[in-house]
Amino acid sequence: MNVLRLLLLASLVVGCADDPPPPFSGEIECRGGDCVCPGTGDCRMNCLGDCNLQCAGSGGCDFACGVGCKTACTGSGPCAVAVGDEGRVSCTGSGGCDVLCDADCTVECPGSGTCIARCKAGTNCKIERCGEDVKTCPNGALVCHGACPP
Repeated sequence: MNVLRLLLLASLVVGCADDPPPPFSGEIECRGGDCVCPGTGDCRMNCLGDCNLQCAGSGGCDFACGVGCKTACTGSGPCAVAVGDEGRVSCTGSGGCDVLCDADCTVECPGSGTCIARCKAGTNCKIERCGEDVKTCPNGALVCHGACPP
């Protein structure tokens, strides 16, 4: 995951947890069940409320969503996700997930890709369904199926 993408994700969660994050450049804004990336190519989505985001193709996905967001990364492309309070990310594919949690969140990692949960200080975020011991990194990130990020 490149540093620019992580900085972009970090900037998304600076605002209030109840507000949707600001949009990416050239992204799709969506609500509800309309938040599914196409089967191929990269995808950027900004959830405006009540969303279940899905990345099921082979391209990379960048998602941003607020409180109570549900995200599924089931494809072979990498997912970068910024979630608000009580966000839940299911990483069942092979592309891996890099999740930035603005507040309490859960990342499920039964897939074969690396899962990273980057948690804001003072929050309760966790990785579940890893199938191996979850690593706690010196920078506070949690990792399943991989090494600690720089």
